[in-house]
Amino acid sequence: MFKKYAALLRRSIALTLEYRAGVLIWMVVNVMPLVMLAVWYSLAEGGPIAGYSQTDFVSYYLLMTWVRQMTNVWVIWELDYEIRHGDLSVKLLHPLNPIHDYFAGHLADKIFRFVVLLPLAFLVWLIFPTIHYDLTPINLGLFIAMLITGYIIRFVTQYSIALLAFWVSEATTLNDIWFAFQLMLGGIVAPLDLFTEQVRIIANYLPFRFMLSFPVEILSGRLSSTDMAMGVALTLFWLAFFIGVYRWLWARGVKQFGAYGA
Repeated sequence: MFKKYAALLRRSIALTLEYRAGVLIWMVVNVMPLVMLAVWYSLAEGGPIAGYSQTDFVSYYLLMTWVRQMTNVWVIWELDYEIRHGDLSVKLLHPLNPIHDYFAGHLADKIFRFVVLLPLAFLVWLIFPTIHYDLTPINLGLFIAMLITGYIIRFVTQYSIALLAFWVSEATTLNDIWFAFQLMLGGIVAPLDLFTEQVRIIANYLPFRFMLSFPVEILSGRLSSTDMAMGVALTLFWLAFFIGVYRWLWARGVKQFGAYGA
């Protein structure tokens, strides 16, 4: 299995480097958190908002931008197209489940993004020396673990939505709806602390938080030990839940796909 993954990864890295200009353009476009930073930074000029000063907003949105870049997925567009056009049948002939091929492609992209974003993060620190994070060994370890887990959740959920193309004509439309909720409840538009208590209570348990906001909250130093433990437990719950959804949809979708002789 490891050798097969290594081969897929090498091929995907080569493709990523071949289309590196497109990847860079996508990364530039995918900076909505910076737009929201400008909005909240301006609003906080008169004083802290819900405990967030201007420096806090800078720290939050810069890290959110980095997290979003490192967890970004686009498998919906590939898989939806291949299901609707019958191209998936070729991948079904391979010994590995197609999800491994798609995942390796995304992993290659993450390696490229990390290489690009790491020096940029250092440059940002030089420009904004007042930004601060709670960089304890425990917090750093949890941040990395939850960043990886959040990325897997985003990948599996989008993959599952793409599998709906076995039954519906435009799974991408459903993904757009899902993404709208992710923008609002994943901490991109605003930190969850800024929402009303009723919305915040609901958002704290929904999966969108654990795809993006939770890793940022860990390094922001705003969570108690109990909050972090609860967040880790909920992250693992949603991971297991969506893996179960994926397996259920895949088993039934492949049967439907084969029944039509695609």
